[in-house]
Amino acid sequence: MGSFQPESFGKYFLVDKIAVGGMAEIFKAKSFSHGGFEKLLVIKRILPHISEKPEFVEMFVDEAKVSVALQHANIVQTYDFGKVHENWFIAMECVEGKDVKGLLRKLAQRRRLLPIEFAVYVAHELAKGLDYAHRRADLQGHDLGIVHRDMSPSNVLISYEGEVKIADFGIAKATTNAYNTKDGVLKGKFEYMSPEQAMGLSIDRRSDIFSSGIILYECLTGRRLFKTESDIQTLETIKACDLDPPSALNPSIPARLDEIVMRALARQREDRYQEAREFQNDLLEFLYPATPDLTRQSFAHFLMELFSEEIGAERARLEEGSRMAMAIHQQEPDLDLEPEWEEQRTTASHTMPSAVSVLQSGPRWPLLLAIGGVLAVLLMVVGWVAVTLLSQPGPSPEPIASVGQLLVQVSVDAQVLVDGQPVGTGQRVSVADLSPGKHSLELRAPGYQDWRDDLTVQAGENLRIPVRMVEVQPEPPVDPPSDPVTQPRDPPPADLRSDPPADPPVDQLPSPEISFRSSPSGASVFVNGSLAGRTPFTWSGGVAGASARVEYRLSGYQSTSFTASVPQDGQTASESHTLQAEAKQPGHIAVNVSKGWAYVYIDGKKLETTTPLANHEVPAGAHSIRVVNEALGIDSTQNVSVEPGGRTERVFFKVD
Repeated sequence: MGSFQPESFGKYFLVDKIAVGGMAEIFKAKSFSHGGFEKLLVIKRILPHISEKPEFVEMFVDEAKVSVALQHANIVQTYDFGKVHENWFIAMECVEGKDVKGLLRKLAQRRRLLPIEFAVYVAHELAKGLDYAHRRADLQGHDLGIVHRDMSPSNVLISYEGEVKIADFGIAKATTNAYNTKDGVLKGKFEYMSPEQAMGLSIDRRSDIFSSGIILYECLTGRRLFKTESDIQTLETIKACDLDPPSALNPSIPARLDEIVMRALARQREDRYQEAREFQNDLLEFLYPATPDLTRQSFAHFLMELFSEEIGAERARLEEGSRMAMAIHQQEPDLDLEPEWEEQRTTASHTMPSAVSVLQSGPRWPLLLAIGGVLAVLLMVVGWVAVTLLSQPGPSPEPIASVGQLLVQVSVDAQVLVDGQPVGTGQRVSVADLSPGKHSLELRAPGYQDWRDDLTVQAGENLRIPVRMVEVQPEPPVDPPSDPVTQPRDPPPADLRSDPPADPPVDQLPSPEISFRSSPSGASVFVNGSLAGRTPFTWSGGVAGASARVEYRLSGYQSTSFTASVPQDGQTASESHTLQAEAKQPGHIAVNVSKGWAYVYIDGKKLETTTPLANHEVPAGAHSIRVVNEALGIDSTQNVSVEPGGRTERVFFKVD
């Protein structure tokens, strides 16, 4: 991206390339206007070969129509939409920061987890934006029916100021859409789909809530929830939706937050939050007594520390691109509008009579004498005013102010000095009317090393300097020098010597361990009510000689509880138990076809009812479903697996 050469694009100037996808490319851009006005924004430009496909152009137009209808602090704003030559584009708000995917990747590189309060804050702001989009109506009050359908970490942007914004409504579902998704086509990233979306069923706002729950789960645990080796396996895992709470991977997560996450990730839509506002309210309650505003400020400092190197590089690249774009802008010729005005005057001369034509229409000597007298009086008045004004000294023209501004953002409260003069104290200090040229910037804070740097300010430039102060490390104590007068030259007599040092302590024995095994394996092991792992594994979290309450849980088997005695230090005990299979409860199957109706066969047996089949009871296990309607050309079969007490839904899509 660093080798990108700025270029003009219509009335905009592309200054840096951000990303390239399968459908579009994204740039940072600037627009220039009179009086030194500049605006930083983002251009999303459809790729040239995509412009030749009408269905993709319709999708791009739909994205613009949906996005421009959404004006909310937690949604990326859309400013402009149009076409330059063969390139369709959307101009939108520039969020200087990272997406959640980049944030989690950076934390993984540092082997850190996102603090719980920041993960909850991100999900809270995300739910606010979704609730607004879900409730958006047109001017007549009709619900637009907006569903994002592609909520994923890469579509949640976080600014370095701690703001959270939803981006990319490229495949959003809305009543205004001109392009309709074909039957059976799955749209969105597979790993972040809801179960109903993975099944190809119709979706509503609750699908976005499920996807937001995945994002929150991954922010809390640092693990991909539904990542598998293949897309097919991923979809099957989502459909099954057999999940452990996030505390299984991050024990510091409270039980209440587990409940919130697992409700958002409920397999059945009816068991989830029905609206994003409900999700938001529970997250807000969990944050209490902290508030989103206070958390945002702390989050901003966290981000500035985490991405300090990237911020500097991005700023330098943007400044260089802006400088080159300004040079291109200044080389462009000004528009000459004179021919249009000349044409307008010529046209007017054919419709309005001139003074000469009026005078020539007949004898007008009295009128000419009157006009001449008036003109003479006017000339005398103008001459007197001109002489009067010229005889008085006028004020000298004031120079146009060309100054810069500076914003210093510090990780702690610090005193800010510019050119050795204090200009303010705090974590955000603004300096206005900074003259162009070189200046020295210095920061001082008790307990921290002084920070100093030189900067160059251009006329009209707005600088933002983020600074991370470094704590002063205490110096190790220095032993006082020995006194050569009092220091004995010879060792003291044996009876005056101190006792020899005691033998070094024997190495401590390793912690006691318990080896947990089960038949079949894979059971969740809960020790004293908390999930400790899955069999087979060895646990070393007990105190020697104590006892622990243990429970084995495995889907399809009866839970087994027992008390385990923790052995002495350095010893290992073993607990192996056989789980009894539960009596399988029956399940249910729901069947429908996308168009028309059809007869339904379950395991080769024709049912008395046709589609839609709402709740047909079957034994748990594998089954074959066939739908037939010869008149409509429908004959299709699917194999399904029904869980005990579960409900499996299948929709058969008619292929024309």
